Amino acid sequence: MLNTSREQPTTLHIYNFGSVFGNRKIVKGDDKTTTLYFMQNTRSSMHWTFDLHADGSDGPLLCRAQSSYNGPPLLDEVNHGPTILSMTGIRYPVKMERKRGAFNGTVFFEGPDHKEYRWQTSARLFSAAMECLDAEDALIATYRVTSMSVTKDGVLVVQPSGKFMLDLLVATSLAMRTPNN
Repeated sequence: MLNTSREQPTTLHIYNFGSVFGNRKIVKGDDKTTTLYFMQNTRSSMHWTFDLHADGSDGPLLCRAQSSYNGPPLLDEVNHGPTILSMTGIRYPVKMERKRGAFNGTVFFEGPDHKEYRWQTSARLFSAAMECLDAEDALIATYRVTSMSVTKDGVLVVQPSGKFMLDLLVATSLAMRTPNN
């Protein structure tokens, strides 16, 4: 679906902070200087969690995310359940999960408007990207992974049609970029 309004997409720049593999991320605005979000990630042998704050590490908590079990198979069964996002602006937990038969890395979630959205990945020789689409295949957001940078993880571009759930798109895209989601 083509955007016919004059409203421009929102562009966010995501940077790894603290180490090469980055257990913290800073999300900056289009000017690349204003900090809009801060993510702190922790990991155990069984799952990962992250907290997403507005404005910086001391800003208000927007989301707490926890992956499902990510350890070795138990009793010959691998059951990677949904990643659960507890968004402070939404009164119910948001589940990010693969559907039966979706083997291409596509992850589905419900937006605050109670509609289904999905992140799907694509990889090419020197680039990787994720697209967030709605049920009618309209583009809501794109996350372009930066492959040749140590500190920059990528760029998230949110279309005007997705701005009403900007915090959720940031949280779900970061959950997609967290290894073993």
